[in-house]
Amino acid sequence: MQTRPGRSPNGYGELFAWLLGMGKAGVRYFYLGLRGTDYRSLAEFSHNFSVCMKTVADVEKALELCVRPMRGTSIGRRWASAGDTIRQGGTLTESLKPADEFLPVFYLPLVEAGERSGRLSEVFQFLYEHCKALREPLANLRHTWLFPLGIFIAGSVLRVFVCLINGNVIQAAQLAVGEVIDWALIGLILGFIMVSPARYFIDQIKLALPLIGDLEREIATHRFFRVMSMVYATGEHRVESMIRMAAETVSNRAARLDLMKAARAIENQATMTQAFRQVRLLTPQVQTTIETAELSGKLEIGFQSISNDAGNSMLGKLKFIQPILFRIVIVVVIFSTLTTLLKIALWSSGYLIGSI
Repeated sequence: MQTRPGRSPNGYGELFAWLLGMGKAGVRYFYLGLRGTDYRSLAEFSHNFSVCMKTVADVEKALELCVRPMRGTSIGRRWASAGDTIRQGGTLTESLKPADEFLPVFYLPLVEAGERSGRLSEVFQFLYEHCKALREPLANLRHTWLFPLGIFIAGSVLRVFVCLINGNVIQAAQLAVGEVIDWALIGLILGFIMVSPARYFIDQIKLALPLIGDLEREIATHRFFRVMSMVYATGEHRVESMIRMAAETVSNRAARLDLMKAARAIENQATMTQAFRQVRLLTPQVQTTIETAELSGKLEIGFQSISNDAGNSMLGKLKFIQPILFRIVIVVVIFSTLTTLLKIALWSSGYLIGSI
């Protein structure tokens, strides 16, 4: 029996399998973190697909037209057979699933919600706007750790190079092996943390941070209630399944689990208002909007209003935080460069003294 990375182990055999699975997932997660998400291509694909669904209204033909410009990307290569999946009777979500690991966590759940509600054009327009809004801030946030990482690795390579220039091949080899092991362990530990239960506590800390926490909550609220608005309008699913489907679009695990409380409350015969009052993520204003919409019998409009308000506030914060992130990147790069140069200088002086 295979043990999934997120499952708790029972016994030594399962413990080893769990650790191995977590290690592999951690390495994969770290690799994907280094690659980053191609939000530009996703935004362009989503916009084109939204336009196609308004004009062509043929999923198979729309896929062929919209995937064509992406063939040179990692996502596009994995979507090369998407049209075949549709022809064989598969859903749009299933046809896009081969690129799952290269997509942001919210992408496929939103596509599925659009399919179930029959509002694909609307959901892909939402995905276009959302990916476009997140692209630059997330790229700058990624640069705050990627650039310093590159500088520190360059410092490690430079120290090995200094040894080779001085003709000490054995010490250069020992130093290179040591650096590779150290960086591999750092990558494994970071990747392990991001896929282990520790990720939940990190996400909780993110929600508690000023500004960042507000932004995380607004992004979660924006996605969650947009899906709730679409699927609730169809009335074809149980409310608790709608909530769970909408919660899958939330990347912050702590926020997702908090929103899932509403589904459990609905299963215990609570009203929509009572269910969402158990969700600490939501502000009193949002809970009041839900109560008002439920009393008036217009929950779909209420959910859409909550999503729109959260989206507008999110965009304002992203515009505010964008120049701040850019300055942080510059400061971090300068600091990491100076730190690396100082480290190399101290190591070189020690190395020269030792060789005399």
